[in-house]
Order: sequence, then C-alpha cells, then structure tokens
Amino acid sequence: MKLEKCIKDFVVRYGMKGNSLVPARLQSMLALLESLRGRPELLLSSHLSDAGQSLIGHETLGDTAHKRLSLIVLNKNHGRRSSNLHAWGEPLLSLVRRAGFESADVSRKKSILDEVQGILANQLRSILEEGPLRVKMQGKTAETVISEILELAEKRQKAGDVAQYLVGAKLSIRLGRDIPVHGTNKGDRKSHADVDSRLGDFEIENAVLEVAVGLPDEKHLDQIEAILETPDREAWLLTRDDRVAIWKIEISKRFGKQVSRIVVTSVESFVGQNITELAEFSSSGKIDRLNELVELYNSKWVETVGSANIRISLE
Repeated sequence: MKLEKCIKDFVVRYGMKGNSLVPARLQSMLALLESLRGRPELLLSSHLSDAGQSLIGHETLGDTAHKRLSLIVLNKNHGRRSSNLHAWGEPLLSLVRRAGFESADVSRKKSILDEVQGILANQLRSILEEGPLRVKMQGKTAETVISEILELAEKRQKAGDVAQYLVGAKLSIRLGRDIPVHGTNKGDRKSHADVDSRLGDFEIENAVLEVAVGLPDEKHLDQIEAILETPDREAWLLTRDDRVAIWKIEISKRFGKQVSRIVVTSVESFVGQNITELAEFSSSGKIDRLNELVELYNSKWVETVGSANIRISLE
C-alpha cells in the first residue's frame, strides 16, 4: 500500500474526533516525526520526557516543523497536554519503520520524514480551508462576535479581507446606501500620478476609511499622509482591538497636531457598536442585526470579491 494511503488511513483512525480532524493531534504527530530527525530511534519511549506524557522539547519540535512546512500554528502548544500521544505514537513509528526508515541512509531517512510530514501538513491545511467561519452568538456582545470572526480569519491568513468586507457591510446597513465593492488592495495608489487610485478602502463624503489589521507600517502611514493633503478631510484607521494603542503612538509621532483629523479605532468596536445601537440594545435584536450584517457580507462582498473559505456562519 502506498505511503500516502497508509498515512491517511492512520489519520482517520487516530487523528479524528467524530467526523472532524483534531489539529492538536496532527501537530503532535508532526512534532514526533521532527524528533526522529535528531533522534532516529523507533521506540516511543526514546522521545518522551521524564514524565512520559509529552515529547522532549515538544513545543520546540512543533514550532520547527511548522516553520519548515509554512504552517499556521492552530494549537499553540502543539497538543502537548491533550494529544493522546500514547494511543498513536507507536503506530506512527511503525508506519515509518515499514517505509524503510531503519535501514535507510541519512538522506533517505530525511526523505521519508519529509514525505510523511508533508502528508500530515496537507491534512492540517485542509482544516484551514474547509467550511465557513463559524461563530456562536448567544451570550456574547456584538464586539466579541466580530473579534472571534477575525480570530478565525487570521488562522486562515484572511483577517484583512474579512475585516474590510465586514466594515463595508456595516457601512451599507448603517448609512442605508450602496457601498462600492472592492477587493483588498484593489486601487491602492502606486504613485501621486495614479489617477485611478483610491485613497483608502472606503471614501465617504469627507472621510477616508482604511482597514489595517496588522502592526503600523510605512504603506498605511503614507496613505494617511495622502488623505490629510486635503484640509477638510478626515482619516479613519481601523485595526484590531489589541493594536489600537500602538497605531495611535506611531500616528502621533508622525503627524503631530494633525492627529486631530485622524480617528484610530478597532474593527470590533466600529462594527459591533453600531450593530448593538441598531438593535436598540436588545439581545434578540442584536442577533437579528448580526445575521443581517453577515447575510450582506456573504451575498454582496464574498460573492463578488471574496473566496468560499471566508464565508461566515453564525449560530
């Protein structure tokens, strides 16, 4: 039987809970295989810490494997505490043994580990790509719901897209007008002579709104400078909640007195507060308004310029 088929069957047996893949287990499998690179011994006990419940250097091994494979870390400790290692550790090492690991030279050993880790990595990538972004609404503020959506999107490296399109849907609902649909980074200014450029993600009356979910960078600071070239124009910078403070510091350093024309706030607050107000602070109304927001986001923004893996499903 081909190695890929053996590994996939192994994952079905040991890497799932119900019908779903368990990221922590797959990450621990990568860590055990990483341990084999420095300690090529096919006995599980050779790779266990003194307590016997996790691998020696478990988290470091997981980080190293993820970095090489360009994987997003879904479980921060790589399943060190909850991987069920003793159930699948020896079977995984047996698979590696049957692939000829013991008798192979150093180069072939590396090749076997590369192949097995690559198959597991693809399984992890499928978790990132499958299905919509699912968030429960009950018992949460609108800001919390938006924050959890963005956290899931960040794991798929799509936080910027999702944040921009949620802002667009919110503006459409709040202002009661059509908001032009643009994909992320479409229309960014290449030079001052670029007549087709937009100054930000949204231009509404005398305000230009730019969504920037990352840390402060020159591109966005330059963008704010261009916005402020027109005296009666305001610049709105929308970022993640935990990055508002650092953006304010950098903007204050660069723009001095002009900060009076710059608003820095979080996407969570910018979207969530309006949803709550439009719901008249009613819990049931909030759920209705969140559903309205997501319906518009999915039908107008995702369908037009997005991808299937950033659809949102509220529960």
